[in-house]
Amino acid sequence: MKFSKLTINTCRILYLMGWGNYTRIFLTDASPELNSTTLKKCVTMLPGFIRLSKSLAVNPTHIVQVRRNNDRSADVLVADIWLPVSRRRVTPVVRQLNSLPGGKIKGLAQFRSQHDSMGTPQSVFSSN
Repeated sequence: MKFSKLTINTCRILYLMGWGNYTRIFLTDASPELNSTTLKKCVTMLPGFIRLSKSLAVNPTHIVQVRRNNDRSADVLVADIWLPVSRRRVTPVVRQLNSLPGGKIKGLAQFRSQHDSMGTPQSVFSSN
């Protein structure tokens, strides 16, 4: 792991992981890099990244699939890695993914249909 500045082309970044006052940057074509900036600051410097939890942010262009868990949380698939979405951030994450142009993410249609038919974001996790 090497130290880096945020001069990396954002399309190469898969996701960011907060690590105290540092941020680990996971790239498509290299080993992870370490940045001496907090995750919050990195997300503000990299527009378009979606915050999944307190310690994770993802580049939405690399999200392949979204799945819902029974405990009202969700996961997103990025480069064969399932990243957890915290329960309180599921609705904002789905809303942000729905607003993306094209939106060809597997599993997102399930969230869309439940969201649209029931009218409220909280009803996404109603019992079946």
